[in-house]
Amino acid sequence: MKKIIFAIAAIVTFSAGNTFAQRHSQPAKVIINARADNAAEEFKINKLDEIVKLSRKQENQIKKIENKYDRLTGRNQRHHTYQGMKRLEEEKQREILSVLTPVQRQRLFAYQHRFDNRYNRRG
Repeated sequence: MKKIIFAIAAIVTFSAGNTFAQRHSQPAKVIINARADNAAEEFKINKLDEIVKLSRKQENQIKKIENKYDRLTGRNQRHHTYQGMKRLEEEKQREILSVLTPVQRQRLFAYQHRFDNRYNRRG
């Protein structure tokens, strides 16, 4: 379970890292980063949809969660530390997982487990 949560948090952290790099620079760059951030979020939600078959309501809930955490990280300086970002990402992943049904969570974990075994083989 820890591996799965860590894997989800790592994917989100690596994909969101680019948007945090230039967030406090010129306003035009913020708009560009917001567009890129939205595109990245759409890509992640579409990928999750392919794996677990999200309903429209679930997609909208996940988008709201993503936007909520984008606002939290953008305006609050205490979340700009490694520990703060890690904690926020874990909270975000818990909220996203709470939107999924038990069957969808099993599909997601099975999908992730398939890739965990591929790279953690001995021999």
